[in-house]
Amino acid sequence: MSIACSANLFGSKTQYIKLSGGDFVAIEGSDIRERLILSDIRIPYKQVLKSRIILNAGQTNYLLNFLGLGDNATFLAIKAVYDPKSVIEADNYIIWNYSDNLTRNNYFADMMVLTGNSAHRIPQIYLTNPNAKYPVSLDVMVGIIDNNYSIFTDTFNQYGSSFVGLEYTDIHSHIMGQSIVVKDKSAPPKPLTYMTLNDINSIELSGQILIIDDSSRGSIFLQFLTQYDTHQAHSLLNYVIENKNVNIDTLPPDDEAPIIYFYSNVGDDPSLDYIEFNGGTSSVPYDTSYGNTFSTTISLTQSGDDNSYLDKSKLIELLIDKVSDERDGDINMMPSDLVITTDTGDMIDVISEIGSYKLTFNLCDIAHNYVDAFVDLNIIT
Repeated sequence: MSIACSANLFGSKTQYIKLSGGDFVAIEGSDIRERLILSDIRIPYKQVLKSRIILNAGQTNYLLNFLGLGDNATFLAIKAVYDPKSVIEADNYIIWNYSDNLTRNNYFADMMVLTGNSAHRIPQIYLTNPNAKYPVSLDVMVGIIDNNYSIFTDTFNQYGSSFVGLEYTDIHSHIMGQSIVVKDKSAPPKPLTYMTLNDINSIELSGQILIIDDSSRGSIFLQFLTQYDTHQAHSLLNYVIENKNVNIDTLPPDDEAPIIYFYSNVGDDPSLDYIEFNGGTSSVPYDTSYGNTFSTTISLTQSGDDNSYLDKSKLIELLIDKVSDERDGDINMMPSDLVITTDTGDMIDVISEIGSYKLTFNLCDIAHNYVDAFVDLNIIT
């Protein structure tokens, strides 16, 4: 038997469904319109567990694992408690998938009940909170008809070319310089898949999934538990493809932002103004490893295009020697990596008037470590 409520049990003030005396009753005004008798149902159990789970805003594919009871559940009840600030009724629902059919989404809003028996137990389920702003609390009760229990391992979805629930530390070197292996979380870890480095044509990032184009196997999908794991795995895989003789297990996480190296003077011209750090010039040229506050003066007539304006490409040419990352090597800075703001906070693409401006950087490495620095620009004629 299953009950899945995909619309809110508590509708308008005069029409709603509630539990009363162990039965579902449909209320209309002050009258009971319909009653579904449940108080005569008796569901046997030998083991029962109850817990509260919090699904964070936007959390995907949370493995319920039936509170540690593994593959054996014969009763499952979930009650959802939504954040009081989540007032849009259409946003308050849960997506759930059976572990043996992740492509089919199922839904419930206020509660869900699933039951089975000793011959047909309830498959494992994954839970997703689609609300990107607010968490949801789930009160869960799980029962088992007998004394069996086992830890669940999702072998159905860890097959072929799709692998879920990964951390970046699950990726290891297999044969140095030739191949890598992705392992599961058993003790000791077991290999899920092997990839030959020379067969990897490209790696595409999509949310918390890396899509690897493998010339011998086609597309391989690696889904990670967190965005941090996804970005770290992306950085790690790119690095070992470029540096094949590196042992992945010796690499630390990539938590360092790229470094921007400035010229000593605007345009690398000693006759023009220094590019200063906190107002100082004693150790030019500077870079963003010193800190985050830089400044300089630029003349429109001396350094501007057509002696009248500065666009983002020109600012890169005048200020920046190179950008380098410890993991990713040299990085090509693009105009889209710059943000120019006026002293009133407006964002612009071209400077054509004298005044004070701030140049900040929207630049990160493959692991999404962002540069935190800015240059105060004093623009003169």
